Amino acid sequence: MKTAAAKILLSALFVSIFGASGALAQRQNVEFHWAPSPVIDEGGIVRPEAVSYEVWLRLGDGSTQLVATVPDTTYLLRAEPGISQQIRVRGIDRQGRKSVMSEWSEAFYFEVDGEIVTTPLGAQLKSNYPNPFNPETRIVYGIPENIEPSDVVRLDIFSVQGYRVRSLQVDRTPGWHEVAWDGKDDRGVVSSAGMYVTRFMVGDSVKTEKMTMVK
Repeated sequence: MKTAAAKILLSALFVSIFGASGALAQRQNVEFHWAPSPVIDEGGIVRPEAVSYEVWLRLGDGSTQLVATVPDTTYLLRAEPGISQQIRVRGIDRQGRKSVMSEWSEAFYFEVDGEIVTTPLGAQLKSNYPNPFNPETRIVYGIPENIEPSDVVRLDIFSVQGYRVRSLQVDRTPGWHEVAWDGKDDRGVVSSAGMYVTRFMVGDSVKTEKMTMVK
């Protein structure tokens, strides 16, 4: 019979950041630490301590991947600027039993100059990249920690004439996220070249950014 193992508690995640800031392509080193796996699981059953940990990474588009298995409670991530990222971990004991996954870490996002940004205090919309673009561009937006269940959250693409071209799916989880626009409207028709406006709304807060599609 399969039994649950102990849940890990992440702590002191953003302990240190290394590396030179600069171009968007410059990766940044972020060192993570977490508390060791408890020896008693959620059912009150005593389990051996974890001898290794899986490290999982989630990107702003929602994709997740196992990026490492480490022997202790430290992991150095080579984080890519311009993409919202989070990690979570789970322990493995000597018998190969895996713990319950930890919660996701606070989302973090590197600006172009290398500055690291965590959960925004208010709704945020970053300039899309690439810009100009053809045929696809990526849009980074931030959901504040204090979002209310009743708050309307929308991310729309408008023409400069004020016509809504596309409504994009958004993630309401507090933190940084990104979504791709493939240049098509809500009917799946490729839009014409020209300037467009990204409009991001969270409750009463509205942010806009301009972008240009080229052919």
